Amino acid sequence: MTSVLLAVNAAVFLIQTAQGPAGQAWIVRYGLIPAVLAQGERFSIPGAPTPYALTLLSSSFLHGNPGHLAVNLAFIAVLGSMVERAVGAWRFAALWTASVMLGGAFHVLMNSGSLVPTIGASAGVAGLIGVVTVGGWGGLIAGGLWLSVQIVGAVARTPQLLDPDVAWQAHLAGYAVGVAGGLLVRWEIRRRRRARLDRAKAREAEVVRSGCDGRGGIHG
Repeated sequence: MTSVLLAVNAAVFLIQTAQGPAGQAWIVRYGLIPAVLAQGERFSIPGAPTPYALTLLSSSFLHGNPGHLAVNLAFIAVLGSMVERAVGAWRFAALWTASVMLGGAFHVLMNSGSLVPTIGASAGVAGLIGVVTVGGWGGLIAGGLWLSVQIVGAVARTPQLLDPDVAWQAHLAGYAVGVAGGLLVRWEIRRRRRARLDRAKAREAEVVRSGCDGRGGIHG
């Protein structure tokens, strides 16, 4: 799944760039415009997905420039492979999708009057960081430092310190989804391990009982 994400994001950007001005129109058409999703009856975007809520997902595959793309691809390559190995391909896909869509939805909630298109995979990356945060002490420290920057950006929005055009709220929501999803997956994995261990102990106990009553061929 990590490889698929890397390939699709890179391919979309290359196709978009090759089309020149027509490709730039994708940002308006397939990007997430909060006011359109929140107040759709007042706006109309020709060629936009139907239902418009699909832009919560389509916007995550669009990037404004090579630097924006490169940063997200680097995070996906490093964190994506790590998380996918830990939780499995399908859980990874579910966590990524939930992070980008709920991250976008929270951004819309907090910026419902904005006509500025939101693009990029950053909410999904934030979800990966959230999963890593609950994976151990190293992840907790790194995730905590990353989270502190996001909170400052979301609350202060100080142009001198941080980019005011970054969708900080989407990052925070994506991170929260990653943390919750990571904890849920850890609980599920542990529950299955305990169940397998309990079954193994039950089989062992049955073998011992069989030997003791003479049915299993084990004699003293």
